[in-house]
Amino acid sequence: MPFQHIQRLTVDLNHKNRHCILFLSGAKPVLPTVADIFKQSIDRLQPAEVFYGHGVAEAEDEVVLLLMHVLQLDFAGLNRAHDQRMTAAQIQRVDALLTQRVEQRIPMAYLVGFSVFAGLSFVVDQRVLIPRSPFAELIDQGFAPWVDVAAVNHALDMCTGSGCIGLAMAHYFPTMQLTLVDLSPDALDLARHNTKALGLSDRVQCLESDLFSHVSGQFDLIVANPPYVDEQEYRALPAEFSHEPAMALVSAAQGMALPIQILAQAADYLTAGGYLFLEVGYNDGVLERCLPTVPLEWIEFSLGGQGICVFSRDDLLKYRSEFNQFLQAHVSQHLR
Repeated sequence: MPFQHIQRLTVDLNHKNRHCILFLSGAKPVLPTVADIFKQSIDRLQPAEVFYGHGVAEAEDEVVLLLMHVLQLDFAGLNRAHDQRMTAAQIQRVDALLTQRVEQRIPMAYLVGFSVFAGLSFVVDQRVLIPRSPFAELIDQGFAPWVDVAAVNHALDMCTGSGCIGLAMAHYFPTMQLTLVDLSPDALDLARHNTKALGLSDRVQCLESDLFSHVSGQFDLIVANPPYVDEQEYRALPAEFSHEPAMALVSAAQGMALPIQILAQAADYLTAGGYLFLEVGYNDGVLERCLPTVPLEWIEFSLGGQGICVFSRDDLLKYRSEFNQFLQAHVSQHLR
Protein backbone atom coordinates (compact mmCIF):
# COMPACT_ATOMS: atom_id res chain seq x y z
CA MET A 1 0.00 0.00 0.00
CA PRO A 2 1.20 3.54 -0.71
CA PHE A 3 1.36 4.85 2.85
CA GLN A 4 2.38 3.88 6.33
CA HIS A 5 -0.67 3.84 8.58
CA ILE A 6 -0.16 6.11 11.59
CA GLN A 7 -1.88 4.53 14.57
CA ARG A 8 0.03 6.62 17.12
CA LEU A 9 1.00 10.27 16.66
CA THR A 10 3.52 10.47 19.47
CA VAL A 11 6.91 11.88 18.53
CA ASP A 12 10.22 11.71 20.37
CA LEU A 13 9.94 14.97 22.27
CA ASN A 14 9.80 13.82 25.87
CA HIS A 15 13.46 13.33 26.62
CA LYS A 16 13.80 16.50 28.72
CA ASN A 17 12.03 17.94 31.72
CA ARG A 18 12.66 21.60 32.45
CA HIS A 19 10.66 24.45 33.84
CA CYS A 20 8.64 26.56 31.43
CA ILE A 21 11.11 29.45 31.60
CA LEU A 22 14.61 29.03 32.99
CA PHE A 23 16.11 31.94 34.90
CA LEU A 24 19.88 31.94 34.86
CA SER A 25 21.75 34.13 37.34
CA GLY A 26 22.50 37.50 35.80
CA ALA A 27 20.90 36.56 32.47
CA LYS A 28 17.64 37.14 30.65
CA PRO A 29 14.98 34.43 30.92
CA VAL A 30 15.63 31.48 28.64
CA LEU A 31 12.55 30.37 26.74
CA PRO A 32 11.75 26.65 26.79
CA THR A 33 12.23 24.32 23.86
CA VAL A 34 9.55 22.43 22.02
CA ALA A 35 10.58 19.35 23.99
CA ASP A 36 10.09 21.21 27.27
CA ILE A 37 6.59 22.35 26.36
CA PHE A 38 5.74 18.89 25.06
CA LYS A 39 6.57 17.34 28.43
CA GLN A 40 4.91 20.08 30.47
CA SER A 41 1.72 19.89 28.38
CA ILE A 42 1.50 16.14 28.93
CA ASP A 43 2.00 16.67 32.66
CA ARG A 44 -0.90 19.12 32.61
CA LEU A 45 -3.29 16.87 30.67
CA GLN A 46 -2.65 13.55 32.37
CA PRO A 47 -4.11 14.40 35.81
CA ALA A 48 -7.05 16.32 34.29
CA GLU A 49 -9.03 13.14 33.52
CA VAL A 50 -10.01 14.30 30.05
CA PHE A 51 -11.32 11.65 27.67
CA TYR A 52 -9.08 10.43 24.86
CA GLY A 53 -10.84 8.72 22.00
CA HIS A 54 -11.41 11.34 19.33
CA GLY A 55 -8.73 10.24 16.93
CA VAL A 56 -6.04 9.99 19.64
CA ALA A 57 -5.08 7.40 22.20
CA GLU A 58 -3.53 9.42 25.02
CA ALA A 59 -2.17 12.77 26.19
CA GLU A 60 1.01 12.54 24.10
CA ASP A 61 -1.02 12.28 20.91
CA GLU A 62 -3.12 15.33 21.78
CA VAL A 63 -0.03 17.40 22.52
CA VAL A 64 1.44 16.46 19.15
CA LEU A 65 -1.66 17.90 17.44
CA LEU A 66 -1.48 20.96 19.66
CA LEU A 67 2.17 21.69 18.86
CA MET A 68 1.72 21.01 15.15
CA HIS A 69 -1.02 23.65 15.18
CA VAL A 70 0.74 26.29 17.29
CA LEU A 71 4.08 25.92 15.50
CA GLN A 72 2.48 25.42 12.06
CA LEU A 73 4.58 22.33 11.44
CA ASP A 74 3.75 18.97 9.97
CA PHE A 75 4.51 15.72 11.78
CA ALA A 76 8.02 15.38 10.35
CA GLY A 77 8.80 19.03 11.00
CA LEU A 78 7.74 18.72 14.62
CA ASN A 79 10.08 15.79 15.08
CA ARG A 80 12.98 17.91 13.84
CA ALA A 81 12.08 20.87 16.04
CA HIS A 82 12.45 19.33 19.50
CA ASP A 83 15.40 21.61 20.45
CA GLN A 84 13.84 24.74 18.94
CA ARG A 85 12.98 27.44 21.48
CA MET A 86 9.38 28.58 21.51
CA THR A 87 8.34 32.21 21.62
CA ALA A 88 6.37 33.72 24.49
CA ALA A 89 3.36 34.12 22.20
CA GLN A 90 3.50 30.44 21.22
CA ILE A 91 3.70 29.39 24.85
CA GLN A 92 0.70 31.56 25.70
CA ARG A 93 -1.24 30.00 22.84
CA VAL A 94 -0.45 26.50 24.08
CA ASP A 95 -1.56 27.47 27.58
CA ALA A 96 -4.84 28.96 26.34
CA LEU A 97 -5.74 25.89 24.30
CA LEU A 98 -4.86 23.51 27.12
CA THR A 99 -7.09 25.54 29.43
CA GLN A 100 -10.00 25.13 27.02
CA ARG A 101 -9.28 21.44 26.67
CA VAL A 102 -9.27 20.84 30.41
CA GLU A 103 -12.00 23.21 31.56
CA GLN A 104 -14.49 22.88 28.68
CA ARG A 105 -13.68 19.29 27.67
CA ILE A 106 -13.47 20.29 24.00
CA PRO A 107 -11.66 17.60 21.99
CA MET A 108 -8.23 18.72 20.87
CA ALA A 109 -9.01 18.23 17.18
CA TYR A 110 -11.75 20.87 17.40
CA LEU A 111 -9.44 23.27 19.20
CA VAL A 112 -6.70 23.00 16.59
CA GLY A 113 -9.06 22.61 13.62
CA PHE A 114 -7.68 19.42 12.10
CA SER A 115 -7.28 15.70 12.63
CA VAL A 116 -5.07 13.04 11.08
CA PHE A 117 -6.71 9.99 9.52
CA ALA A 118 -5.01 7.37 7.33
CA GLY A 119 -1.93 9.56 7.16
CA LEU A 120 -3.86 12.55 5.81
CA SER A 121 -4.83 15.82 7.47
CA PHE A 122 -8.52 16.78 7.48
CA VAL A 123 -10.07 20.05 8.55
CA VAL A 124 -12.66 19.37 11.27
CA ASP A 125 -15.01 21.44 13.36
CA GLN A 126 -18.21 20.87 15.28
CA ARG A 127 -20.21 20.29 12.10
CA VAL A 128 -18.75 16.78 11.88
CA LEU A 129 -17.46 13.92 13.99
CA ILE A 130 -13.73 13.84 14.57
CA PRO A 131 -12.25 11.09 12.35
CA ARG A 132 -11.65 7.84 14.20
CA SER A 133 -12.24 4.54 12.51
CA PRO A 134 -10.50 1.23 11.80
CA PHE A 135 -11.45 1.87 8.18
CA ALA A 136 -7.96 3.40 8.02
CA GLU A 137 -6.46 -0.06 8.37
CA LEU A 138 -8.85 -1.49 5.78
CA ILE A 139 -7.79 1.22 3.34
CA ASP A 140 -4.15 0.47 4.11
CA GLN A 141 -4.81 -3.17 3.22
CA GLY A 142 -6.72 -2.31 0.07
CA PHE A 143 -9.90 -3.97 1.44
CA ALA A 144 -8.22 -7.32 0.85
CA PRO A 145 -9.10 -10.13 0.59
CA TRP A 146 -12.68 -9.17 -0.23
CA VAL A 147 -12.12 -6.47 -2.84
CA ASP A 148 -9.71 -5.91 -5.71
CA VAL A 149 -9.46 -2.13 -5.51
CA ALA A 150 -7.94 -1.96 -8.98
CA ALA A 151 -11.28 -3.23 -10.30
CA VAL A 152 -13.39 -0.73 -8.32
CA ASN A 153 -14.61 2.02 -10.61
CA HIS A 154 -17.08 3.79 -8.33
CA ALA A 155 -17.40 3.65 -4.54
CA LEU A 156 -19.80 5.31 -2.13
CA ASP A 157 -19.08 6.61 1.38
CA MET A 158 -22.36 6.69 3.31
CA CYS A 159 -22.67 9.10 6.28
CA THR A 160 -19.41 10.68 5.21
CA GLY A 161 -19.17 13.56 7.71
CA SER A 162 -15.78 15.22 7.10
CA GLY A 163 -15.28 12.91 4.12
CA CYS A 164 -12.25 11.28 5.73
CA ILE A 165 -12.97 7.66 4.76
CA GLY A 166 -14.05 8.26 1.18
CA LEU A 167 -11.37 10.89 0.56
CA ALA A 168 -8.65 8.60 1.90
CA MET A 169 -9.90 5.96 -0.54
CA ALA A 170 -9.81 8.43 -3.43
CA HIS A 171 -6.33 9.60 -2.42
CA TYR A 172 -4.73 6.17 -2.21
CA PHE A 173 -6.65 4.51 -5.08
CA PRO A 174 -6.26 6.97 -7.97
CA THR A 175 -8.54 5.14 -10.41
CA MET A 176 -11.51 5.17 -8.05
CA GLN A 177 -14.45 7.56 -8.34
CA LEU A 178 -16.11 8.42 -5.00
CA THR A 179 -19.54 9.67 -4.00
CA LEU A 180 -19.72 11.11 -0.49
CA VAL A 181 -23.22 11.02 1.02
CA ASP A 182 -24.55 12.75 4.12
CA LEU A 183 -27.86 14.11 5.37
CA SER A 184 -26.23 17.21 6.85
CA PRO A 185 -25.57 20.09 4.43
CA ASP A 186 -23.14 21.55 6.96
CA ALA A 187 -21.11 18.34 7.01
CA LEU A 188 -21.10 18.23 3.21
CA ASP A 189 -19.76 21.79 3.06
CA LEU A 190 -16.79 20.66 5.13
CA ALA A 191 -16.39 17.48 3.06
CA ARG A 192 -16.23 19.64 -0.07
CA HIS A 193 -13.55 21.79 1.57
CA ASN A 194 -11.48 18.70 2.38
CA THR A 195 -12.03 17.35 -1.13
CA LYS A 196 -10.64 20.53 -2.64
CA ALA A 197 -7.76 20.72 -0.16
CA LEU A 198 -6.66 17.20 -1.11
CA GLY A 199 -6.94 17.96 -4.84
CA LEU A 200 -9.63 15.33 -5.42
CA SER A 201 -12.48 17.37 -6.86
CA ASP A 202 -12.16 15.72 -10.27
CA ARG A 203 -13.01 12.26 -8.87
CA VAL A 204 -15.21 13.02 -5.86
CA GLN A 205 -18.77 14.31 -5.67
CA CYS A 206 -20.77 15.19 -2.56
CA LEU A 207 -24.45 14.32 -2.35
CA GLU A 208 -27.02 15.37 0.25
CA SER A 209 -29.25 12.40 0.92
CA ASP A 210 -31.08 10.68 3.76
CA LEU A 211 -29.25 7.36 3.40
CA PHE A 212 -30.00 6.14 -0.16
CA SER A 213 -33.07 8.33 -0.80
CA HIS A 214 -31.32 10.54 -3.39
CA VAL A 215 -28.67 8.05 -4.50
CA SER A 216 -28.82 6.69 -8.03
CA GLY A 217 -26.74 4.15 -9.91
CA GLN A 218 -24.71 1.23 -8.63
CA PHE A 219 -21.34 1.00 -6.91
CA ASP A 220 -18.64 -1.63 -6.72
CA LEU A 221 -17.97 -0.79 -3.08
CA ILE A 222 -19.97 0.90 -0.32
CA VAL A 223 -18.48 1.93 3.01
CA ALA A 224 -20.68 3.18 5.82
CA ASN A 225 -20.00 4.54 9.29
CA PRO A 226 -23.51 5.59 10.34
CA PRO A 227 -24.81 6.71 13.74
CA TYR A 228 -25.04 3.65 16.00
CA VAL A 229 -25.31 4.98 19.56
CA ASP A 230 -28.53 4.53 21.55
CA GLU A 231 -30.04 7.71 23.02
CA GLN A 232 -29.66 6.56 26.63
CA GLU A 233 -26.10 5.47 25.98
CA TYR A 234 -25.37 8.84 24.36
CA ARG A 235 -26.45 10.73 27.48
CA ALA A 236 -23.91 8.75 29.52
CA LEU A 237 -20.92 9.42 27.24
CA PRO A 238 -17.99 11.58 28.41
CA ALA A 239 -18.45 15.34 28.11
CA GLU A 240 -16.23 15.53 25.03
CA PHE A 241 -18.96 13.87 22.95
CA SER A 242 -21.38 16.72 23.68
CA HIS A 243 -19.34 18.93 21.34
CA GLU A 244 -19.98 16.59 18.38
CA PRO A 245 -23.21 16.68 16.34
CA ALA A 246 -25.70 14.34 18.00
CA MET A 247 -27.26 13.46 14.64
CA ALA A 248 -23.96 11.86 13.64
CA LEU A 249 -23.89 9.66 16.74
CA VAL A 250 -27.43 8.72 17.77
CA SER A 251 -29.72 6.16 16.16
CA ALA A 252 -32.99 4.65 17.36
CA ALA A 253 -33.67 1.01 18.24
CA GLN A 254 -30.63 0.39 20.46
CA GLY A 255 -28.58 2.37 17.96
CA MET A 256 -29.27 -0.10 15.17
CA ALA A 257 -32.05 1.63 13.20
CA LEU A 258 -29.78 3.33 10.66
CA PRO A 259 -27.20 0.52 10.34
CA ILE A 260 -29.92 -2.04 9.60
CA GLN A 261 -31.66 0.32 7.16
CA ILE A 262 -28.36 0.44 5.28
CA LEU A 263 -28.16 -3.37 5.34
CA ALA A 264 -31.71 -3.62 4.00
CA GLN A 265 -31.18 -1.15 1.15
CA ALA A 266 -27.55 -1.45 0.08
CA ALA A 267 -27.95 -4.41 -2.29
CA ASP A 268 -29.99 -2.24 -4.67
CA TYR A 269 -26.98 0.07 -5.08
CA LEU A 270 -24.22 -2.53 -5.46
CA THR A 271 -22.96 -4.11 -8.64
CA ALA A 272 -23.18 -7.88 -8.96
CA GLY A 273 -19.80 -8.48 -7.32
CA GLY A 274 -20.02 -5.53 -4.95
CA TYR A 275 -19.39 -5.37 -1.21
CA LEU A 276 -20.69 -3.35 1.73
CA PHE A 277 -18.46 -2.59 4.73
CA LEU A 278 -20.53 -1.37 7.70
CA GLU A 279 -19.12 0.01 10.94
CA VAL A 280 -20.99 -0.20 14.25
CA GLY A 281 -17.94 0.04 16.50
CA TYR A 282 -18.23 -1.29 20.05
CA ASN A 283 -21.92 -2.03 19.40
CA ASP A 284 -21.04 -5.09 17.33
CA GLY A 285 -22.65 -7.29 19.98
CA VAL A 286 -25.85 -5.24 19.78
CA LEU A 287 -26.06 -5.84 16.03
CA GLU A 288 -25.59 -9.56 16.60
CA ARG A 289 -28.43 -9.62 19.14
CA CYS A 290 -30.69 -7.67 16.78
CA LEU A 291 -29.99 -10.06 13.90
CA PRO A 292 -29.56 -13.44 15.61
CA THR A 293 -30.11 -15.51 12.45
CA VAL A 294 -27.75 -13.52 10.26
CA PRO A 295 -24.11 -14.70 10.21
CA LEU A 296 -22.01 -11.56 10.58
CA GLU A 297 -18.45 -11.52 9.27
CA TRP A 298 -16.39 -9.24 11.50
CA ILE A 299 -13.02 -7.94 10.39
CA GLU A 300 -10.10 -8.37 12.79
CA PHE A 301 -7.77 -5.39 13.15
CA SER A 302 -4.14 -5.45 14.23
CA LEU A 303 -3.93 -1.71 14.94
CA GLY A 304 -6.93 -1.41 17.23
CA GLY A 305 -10.62 -0.85 16.69
CA GLN A 306 -13.54 -3.16 16.11
CA GLY A 307 -17.03 -3.46 14.72
CA ILE A 308 -16.78 -3.45 10.92
CA CYS A 309 -18.70 -6.22 9.20
CA VAL A 310 -18.62 -7.07 5.52
CA PHE A 311 -21.41 -8.29 3.23
CA SER A 312 -21.42 -9.29 -0.40
CA ARG A 313 -24.37 -8.16 -2.46
CA ASP A 314 -25.57 -11.78 -2.63
CA ASP A 315 -25.62 -12.09 1.16
CA LEU A 316 -27.42 -8.77 1.56
CA LEU A 317 -30.15 -10.10 -0.72
CA LYS A 318 -30.17 -13.47 1.06
CA TYR A 319 -30.82 -11.91 4.48
CA ARG A 320 -32.92 -8.94 3.40
CA SER A 321 -36.06 -10.42 4.92
CA GLU A 322 -34.36 -10.58 8.34
CA PHE A 323 -33.29 -6.94 8.03
CA ASN A 324 -36.79 -5.87 7.08
CA GLN A 325 -38.37 -7.90 9.88
CA PHE A 326 -36.25 -6.05 12.42
CA LEU A 327 -37.11 -2.68 10.89
CA GLN A 328 -40.82 -3.43 10.82
CA ALA A 329 -40.80 -4.62 14.42
CA HIS A 330 -38.57 -1.99 15.99
CA VAL A 331 -37.93 0.94 13.71
CA SER A 332 -40.96 1.86 11.60
CA GLN A 333 -42.15 4.41 14.16
CA HIS A 334 -38.70 6.06 14.21
CA LEU A 335 -38.08 6.35 10.48
CA ARG A 336 -37.26 9.89 9.41
